[in-house]
Amino acid sequence: MQRKRHPNKHLEAAVSYGESKGWRVDLRKGHCWGRMFCPHADRSGCKISVWSTPRNPENHASTIIKIIDKCSCEGGEDDNV
Repeated sequence: MQRKRHPNKHLEAAVSYGESKGWRVDLRKGHCWGRMFCPHADRSGCKISVWSTPRNPENHASTIIKIIDKCSCEGGEDDNV
């Protein structure tokens, strides 16, 4: 089943980028559109909240991409972000 798209194109692109790197998206309701979890997939893995209507969507998307690129959980280190 395909997930619901984010209404903002910048955030949708960031979420799609994360999915291409193996990150998982859990959709929510309310201010938090969803949560992204790194491929490490346990309590010590990286997590990112994706907001429904951030003040500056471009900055929020950029931050999401930076966190995805900085994730070192696959290498054995357990850094929370």
